[in-house]
Amino acid sequence: MDVYVISPVSNLEPMNLGDRIFALAHLWVQFPHYREFILKKQEEGYWITLDNSAAERSLVTEDVLINICHELMPDEVIAPDVLFDKDATILNAVDFKNRMEKEGLLDKIDIFFCPQGIDREDWITAYKWAIAQDWINVIGFSKIAVPNAWLDNYTDDQGIKEARHMAYDYLKDKGLLQKPIHCLGQGDPTEFAYYTHPMMRSTDSVYPVFAASLGQDFSKDHTTRTPTPHNFLETFDMSNVDMSLVESNVQFLTKQTSIWTN
Repeated sequence: MDVYVISPVSNLEPMNLGDRIFALAHLWVQFPHYREFILKKQEEGYWITLDNSAAERSLVTEDVLINICHELMPDEVIAPDVLFDKDATILNAVDFKNRMEKEGLLDKIDIFFCPQGIDREDWITAYKWAIAQDWINVIGFSKIAVPNAWLDNYTDDQGIKEARHMAYDYLKDKGLLQKPIHCLGQGDPTEFAYYTHPMMRSTDSVYPVFAASLGQDFSKDHTTRTPTPHNFLETFDMSNVDMSLVESNVQFLTKQTSIWTN
């Protein structure tokens, strides 16, 4: 699996440690230096995924997302989704696809769909719908939506590994791993050593950076999961963070994602 590293805007250098680049729509709008960084990585040949920032509870509209697509021309874009709402997420995806087609973008940029649902049945229905749409290229395992749907008594930012293993096992057993899967965010980085199916494509996370800011060394403690503050990317000052620990944490994550390719 490939790794994307996300970092606060105060220091974007950790993003260079990843295999691909994750561009967050709300940061693109707010920070000129962020746009410059992403465009430079695009020029260097990195695969760019444009995220709609739904998990960050941003107010990025479809119009804004389409405008960024025109400006950036990413390799793929995550269609607007609504947390825990299957029907609204599917309607949004169809509307977004039609808008992409109208704007002349559909044959240039892949569409990434993130299933949502209030419970397991809802989520599976959204997932099955997505694999039946030939215009959806990639499916996302949300670190929020999957635990909410697959775990009883879900609490914020916990059970990510366990819930996604449950979803993966179900889909693998049913022969439903038919399109590339991207794991949005992470909890315990050892989650990824479990995935043997070739459709498990990639993962992104700020957590190796956030953990380092707390002094957490994955080689000594990879199970503690402190919820990431929602404004961490915009406001956190990286000047006092041990960058060698950031690099070590990313290396730990990368090792977990590459076990089945070595």
